[in-house]
Amino acid sequence: LKARIKDIKELNKKLKHKTNPKKPEHISDYLGARISTDTIFQAKMVLSDLNKQIKFIQIDDFLSDTGRAASEYRAIHAQALTKDGFSFELQIRVKELDPLTEKSHTIYKKKKWAEKEYTDAEYNKIVKEEAEINKKLKAKYFEIKDKEFSRLNSKNEVDVPIVIGTRLDENGEIVALTKTARELFEEEAKDQTAMKRLEQCMGW
Repeated sequence: LKARIKDIKELNKKLKHKTNPKKPEHISDYLGARISTDTIFQAKMVLSDLNKQIKFIQIDDFLSDTGRAASEYRAIHAQALTKDGFSFELQIRVKELDPLTEKSHTIYKKKKWAEKEYTDAEYNKIVKEEAEINKKLKAKYFEIKDKEFSRLNSKNEVDVPIVIGTRLDENGEIVALTKTARELFEEEAKDQTAMKRLEQCMGW
C-alpha cells in the first residue's frame, strides 16, 4: 500500500501546459493511493470490498482483457469521495505487472504532458517504445491470467472460466477471452451499487 501527495512541479505541468492546460478543479489526483495485489482476482476482490465501505464516484477497470483504450495499460483506477467532500485517486495494480505498467505510464506522460515540441525522430522513438511496452504488457497480463485460471478450483462452478469472446495472440492464433462466473457476479453487484447511488443522487 502506498500513498502520496502530488508535488508542485507535477501539478504545474498540468496547470500551465502550453497545449492542454487543466483547471485546478479538473485535476483528480492531488492525493493518490495505490494497492498492489498478488493476483488479478485479488485486485477485483479488493475493489469489491472497498466499494462496500467507500463511496466511489468513478471506477475505470482497465485490469481486463481489453485494457485501456489504445493501450495495453492494465490497472484499476477509482475516484473515491472523502467524508469532507474531497476526492482522491485510488489505483489497484498487480505486482507482476507493475514494472511494465510504470514504463507504460512514463511513456503516456511523455505524449500527454510533453514539456517541449518533439522532433519527428524523437516522437517516432516514443511511439516505438510504446509499441514494445504494449506488446510486453499484453503478453504478461495473459501469462498471469492463464496461471491464475490453472490454479482455480475446477470443482467450484463459480470459478470455471466462461468464454466471453476471442483475441489474437502473439502468433496470430485465435484464443478465447474468459471470465469466471464469480467475476461476472461481482461486476453485476458493482453495477447495481452504482445504480442505487445514482438514484439517491437524482432523488428517485
